[in-house]
Amino acid sequence: MVNKYHNGVLFYLLLLVMGVMIIPVLASCSKDSISSSGLNARLQIVNLSPDIQPVNLLAKYVRVSTNTYTYPNASGYFLLNTVNVPFQIRNVQSATDLNPTNLVTIEDTIRPRVPYTLFITGLKADSSLTSVLTVDTGAIPAIGRGKVRLVNGMPGSSGLRITFNDTVAFKNVAYKSVTDYIEVTAGSYNINITAANAPTTVLTSIPNYNILDGKLYTIYAYGLSNRADSARYGSGIILNTLPPNTTY
Repeated sequence: MVNKYHNGVLFYLLLLVMGVMIIPVLASCSKDSISSSGLNARLQIVNLSPDIQPVNLLAKYVRVSTNTYTYPNASGYFLLNTVNVPFQIRNVQSATDLNPTNLVTIEDTIRPRVPYTLFITGLKADSSLTSVLTVDTGAIPAIGRGKVRLVNGMPGSSGLRITFNDTVAFKNVAYKSVTDYIEVTAGSYNINITAANAPTTVLTSIPNYNILDGKLYTIYAYGLSNRADSARYGSGIILNTLPPNTTY
């Protein structure tokens, strides 16, 4: 009887120990690929492909979060564990698409405590889907000035030209290219994007945008030349400077 009693106590103690060990593991698996060991980066996704529909982000083939990323919106920065590579972009799973395939695989090295933007561009229809990963840091601009750069995400476009209040900032930016940051005086600008070989025809514009002192921005261009619907030429701008108390 005593042996049975002791065996029973040992059995329940074993179950208790296993429970204590398993619960933290399960909790860590529910944190959407966020690490507490200083291995996080900040990432945002900008879906510039007009024919892939909303997409999910996966890390090591496991979905990172419940968010989806739709054309042509910027997601805003979120935390991402840099250890779980590679990253994949897949269509949102539906009842009729239970085994979605990878649309884009990102093999780039992601470093902890750094902000990034992943631009998805190209077309699924002609198998030209691709991605551009930018590092969203730079030297602080001079007092009274901000910094801007351009990402050309327009499939099939020739070089792009961009002006700030009719002053040329970038002259001939090829498709999938990312310019360096340049300094501009802080203030309000009408930002126009044209083809480099047709500078009088505005493809897309961002009117009355206020560039703030000390901030970094990325302008991105997207869309198709032969469309008049939501897939037509467009542009957006992202503030790359994160608040001073941003955590990783």
